Amino acid sequence: MSNSSKIFLVGMPGSGKSTFGKKLAEKLNRNFFDLDVEIERMAGWVIPDIFAQVGENYFRELEQSVLLMLIKLNEPSVIATGGGAPCFFDNMDQMNKAGVSIFLDTPLDTIVERVKEAKSTRPLVNQMADGTIASDMQALYAKRLPHYKKASFTTNSNLEDIILFLEAL
Repeated sequence: MSNSSKIFLVGMPGSGKSTFGKKLAEKLNRNFFDLDVEIERMAGWVIPDIFAQVGENYFRELEQSVLLMLIKLNEPSVIATGGGAPCFFDNMDQMNKAGVSIFLDTPLDTIVERVKEAKSTRPLVNQMADGTIASDMQALYAKRLPHYKKASFTTNSNLEDIILFLEAL
């Protein structure tokens, strides 16, 4: 694997991309970027406000712009994407061209527990009624799975499996 290539973590909201990405970047001695954090930094707004003030379409365009900017950085890095990032425009193809993508296929019950705890910070989850979060997340997973399956590698977040995969490249 090229030292300048990127590692992109994709998966559902609450799948652990940010937490896991920091650990992976540290283990590989690479820079870590969280796409959502970079979007907020550049926009000067938190993501729930972007959704509320200008809508999801504007957010998705901004998300793509920031993703492409991170891709152009000439440094090896681990990038945790937002849950929807691979599902819009040609983002997944761009990620696969720039490096490897890893789908964190976290069990849905784990995801549901995590997103319930942070519901107010997740605009799509915030729109879901408490009683339907599990079924709504299942529907979202089914809709996004074809995009996530384009990833170079799928794991249930096993760090050692990922290291072995990356060493084999």
